[in-house]
Order: sequence, then C-alpha cells, then structure tokens
Amino acid sequence: MDDVDKGIIEVLMKNSRATYKDISEKIGISEVAVHKRIKKLKNIVKAFTILVDQKAFGKETTAMLLLKCEVGKTREIAKKLKDIEDICEVYTTIGEYDIIAKVRTKNTESLKQLVEKKISMLQGINELRASIVFECFKENVSLVLCP
Repeated sequence: MDDVDKGIIEVLMKNSRATYKDISEKIGISEVAVHKRIKKLKNIVKAFTILVDQKAFGKETTAMLLLKCEVGKTREIAKKLKDIEDICEVYTTIGEYDIIAKVRTKNTESLKQLVEKKISMLQGINELRASIVFECFKENVSLVLCP
C-alpha cells in the first residue's frame, strides 16, 4: 500500500459516500485510477459504512461486558457472543479479562435480560462484569494512517 492508497482510504474514512470524482480531486489522480485502486483494496477496505445515533433506534443503554473464561473456551465463547443481536463488538484480550464485548440495548432492564437469559447461559464463562457507559466522548471507525 502506497501513499496514494492511504490517501484514498483517508478520504473514504471521512466520507464513505465520496465519489471517484471527489477522491480524484482530493488526491490528484484520475477517476479511472481511483476506481482501479479501490478494486485492488477490496481485501483492506472491508465495508463502506456510516455511523448512526443508536438512540434514534431505541438503543439508550451502552455497556461493556468483561468476561473471564475457562481455559481453552475463549474463542468458542467469543464466536457465540458475536451472533447475539445486541452485542456490537467482541474482542479477545490478554490481561485480567479474556473477552470484552460492547453491548447496546433499549434500557438497563433489557441489558439485564440479555445478560441473564443469553450470555450467562453460555458454557465456559467463569465471571462476567458489566460497566454501563454514562457518556461517549469519542466513537469512530477511522484510523490515522502514518507514512
């Protein structure tokens, strides 16, 4: 990946709806070249997406779930968690907890139901803690691309 590819990606991270023309004007190459490069980046650019206000969709509560798993069960549990509707992000980690998951639910009662009826029932979880998010100061999907 060269600086031109990074330039294309930076433009798309700021505006996933940018046209080939918009991108070509910003980075100084032809629209055809932009099109060809984006096709070559298909394994790097995983999705053209948007960020939405979750509250507009009735998701008022955000929480981080911290899980300790039985030895050898972490990946299996993470794969099951990723398929649960209200879980947005799942990470396996090194440290005190084996998995961190970001959850968005309608309210604290629906969070409680999710934890009690879906997550706690998964075999191999030794400990589960939840931290409710009061306020989000930064949330994005962009990345700073250094030369």
